[in-house]
Amino acid sequence: MIRRILLAGTVGLGIMSAFPAEAVPQFALLTGNRCVNCHVTNQGGGQRSELGRYAMEGVSLLSPESVGLAGLFDALSTEGGGPVEWGFDFRAQTVRSHVSSQTDRRYFPMQAAVYASSAATEWLTLEGTYNFGPKKFDGQERWSASAMLQPDFNWPQLRIGYFQPSVGLRFDDHTMFPRSTAVSSGSQSLIAPNYAEMAAELTYYRYRWLTVTAGIAGARSLAENRVDDFMGRPISLVVDEDRPSLLGRIALWPRAAQGRLNFSLGASYLRNDDFDLLNLFGGIGYQDRLYVQGELAFQEKLALREGRNGSVEAGVQLLDSVIGYARGEVGRTKLYRSTGDSEVTTKHLVIGLQAIVLPGIEIRPEYRLLDTEVFRSGRYAVQFHIFR
Repeated sequence: MIRRILLAGTVGLGIMSAFPAEAVPQFALLTGNRCVNCHVTNQGGGQRSELGRYAMEGVSLLSPESVGLAGLFDALSTEGGGPVEWGFDFRAQTVRSHVSSQTDRRYFPMQAAVYASSAATEWLTLEGTYNFGPKKFDGQERWSASAMLQPDFNWPQLRIGYFQPSVGLRFDDHTMFPRSTAVSSGSQSLIAPNYAEMAAELTYYRYRWLTVTAGIAGARSLAENRVDDFMGRPISLVVDEDRPSLLGRIALWPRAAQGRLNFSLGASYLRNDDFDLLNLFGGIGYQDRLYVQGELAFQEKLALREGRNGSVEAGVQLLDSVIGYARGEVGRTKLYRSTGDSEVTTKHLVIGLQAIVLPGIEIRPEYRLLDTEVFRSGRYAVQFHIFR
């Protein structure tokens, strides 16, 4: 199945290239910047670059001076011009479980990560992160670190170390369906938060409209995921965790209407023996106003499981510091068993608001409607995010 989809996706990629279109997390579509413009790494996430910090400096509903916190924010500033740059992300959430109407509201941390990077020489950058939060998902890791070598901007960049391979889109929301597998009670993680492997990637991004990545990665973290075999017994998703995964990713970033329209279009493919994961993504954004983005993920464990997940999100930038959004997601998993084939479907609707109250302090209230094979429920949740 994945091979047929890969062929169709390649043809579709060529057709869609003729009509400007592509997708990345919402800030790229709203601003026209690639992930590497605001982050140290090409895939985004983790340590923010100088432009990434500068872009968020004055973006907030309130100023630190207006609430008497100017001194504290100056002390937490990551701009020092020293040999090491640093930053952090702390996320917490309050939510009630969908499983039962009798569940209590919980308050818990989601992430407590610190970052550091250093431009050791003009051609070598070192970066790393450590997450103090507990490990909750199969394949989740506490740390990552890598070295990025690039003699000149016109040359490809070589990244080696222990980091997250370039798969699909990297969102800050860990519940996104393209990184999960639909199950009868909802979804379970496939590409976990802070997923990392020993890996090497070569990325070419000289042209603003094109990013191409090819790489090889270990499979020890991916192997923590489980799938039932033909008799219903749990086995590892990967046959041999010492067998490396091969991956490739392409992203196009055209612009139109004198830079007012930003597009993205891309695909990634990861293969490890009899497991395949294909992601197709795209989006369009009107500068500082509107965006629509989507991603399709096709996964296959040969003769045991096929998954098809999709996510579409639309948002409007109400203020420089406030974005309203709605997202619809569907996940379908087909299971092959000796007792007969079956299919499960999970649907997810999210309506939310992303508001930066003070520089580096975000509140994200959401209403989530989850429809599974065994229950349907609606819950509101609030995420709190502090970053530097």
